Order: sequence, then structure tokens, then C-alpha cells
Amino acid sequence: MTFGGKPIPEGGYIVALQNGKKIALAQQRHRVIQAKIAGRSEAETAEQEGVAQYTIWKDIRTYLGEVRREDKEAVQAEYDLQRARYERLLLRWWDNAIGEDSDHAARSTWIVLDILRRLDTIGGLIPEKPLIQLQQQNVMADGVTFADLLREAMDGAGA
Repeated sequence: MTFGGKPIPEGGYIVALQNGKKIALAQQRHRVIQAKIAGRSEAETAEQEGVAQYTIWKDIRTYLGEVRREDKEAVQAEYDLQRARYERLLLRWWDNAIGEDSDHAARSTWIVLDILRRLDTIGGLIPEKPLIQLQQQNVMADGVTFADLLREAMDGAGA
């Protein structure tokens, strides 16, 4: 097989195809980002590109991750803005949450807790993925499982 009159080395055709796919994906990502900047929804962009909406979401998230790694000042400015917004909301709901016991106070408490969780998340106190993965193992000793022992210990702690 030849390309431009020159023979393509064995496997060279596959590399050319892979490079072509990478270029096409990079062009698609560029169009997706331009659509996002223009204010189009992910659903509209997915329909226009002929891909799943998840693909659009993933492209945008990947791009933003790349930008964040490269532009620390922009990340800090974005963080400061988000934090200020959350703090204003927190101030708005705080007095209601710690006020007299009522349905409104209960609802306000849930809102305050959600805002605090979001502040912890953007501040890095809550990781995106759990630091520890626990898996249940039914380890049995003398006919008693670990889960039974744990349940018994928890019942004893509450008594």
C-alpha cells in the first residue's frame, strides 16, 4: 500500500487511522466547547454531533479539567466566587435553621447542611471518590459472622 507515492510501512496504515480518529475527536471536542460557550445545552449539542449526551458532558468535564490544571489563577478565582455565593446562601438560611423548632426550621436545616457539604466539596474536604473502599466479607468464627459481632457491638454502645 502506498500514500503519496511512497510505500506505507507495515502497521503504518493502522497508525494513520488512529491519528485520524484522534484528530476527529479533538475537532469534535472543540465544537462541543464552542457550543457550550455559545450557550447551547448538552442535549442540543449531543443531537447536533450525533452522540450521547453523556459524551458531551464527558468532553466538557475533560476540557475543564485540563484548563484547571493549567490555569491556577482562574481556578482560584472560580473557587473564590463559588465560596462567596455559598456563604451568602448560608447566611440567608442559617438563622432559620437554628431558630425555633418548626417545619420551616427543619427544611432550613437541610438546606444549610447541603450548603456546608458543597463548601466542603469545593474546598477539597470531601474527595470525589472515597478514600477507603469497604467490602462486606462474611468471615465466620464459631458460627458467628463479623457482621453479627459488629451489630452486637453497636447495640451495646447505644445501651
